Amino acid sequence: MRSVKGFTLVELMIVVALVAITATIAVPNFNNLIQNNRVQSQAEDLNALFQYARSESAIRKRSVTVSIDEATGEIDVAAGDGTVLRNTTLDINAVDFVASHDSLTYRPNGTSTVNNFRSLICRDNDPADGYEITVAGSGSSRISAKGKTVSGTSLGGCTL
Repeated sequence: MRSVKGFTLVELMIVVALVAITATIAVPNFNNLIQNNRVQSQAEDLNALFQYARSESAIRKRSVTVSIDEATGEIDVAAGDGTVLRNTTLDINAVDFVASHDSLTYRPNGTSTVNNFRSLICRDNDPADGYEITVAGSGSSRISAKGKTVSGTSLGGCTL
């Protein structure tokens, strides 16, 4: 008798069914992971812009302003003479974004003209998926853990 190597149709159908079940479970979770990473990435980008603006004000020994347009998500970092040093645009279709002020200026010594600046970046208006970014009067910026304020309490909402 000859031995035949390979898979039977039943074995192949079982494997295809298992792959389909696994994909059905994994794909929604993967999409959620991508959306959460998008929110976190944009919050970290905003925090990095604040840190960049502060360091540029000290290096250039002149004021540097961060201008924020909540409607378009456009954020510009400009030197005191109006020269745009860096800009970015948040994807406001993917995130909800609010800021306590429409601009923030760093003095040449690195301090901020706005005391206790706050901004929130959330997804689907859900504070559990949100991040808070603050800038103190000293100029230092902080980003919160997901769903928390920088002080560690739960975010109460995605509005200021």
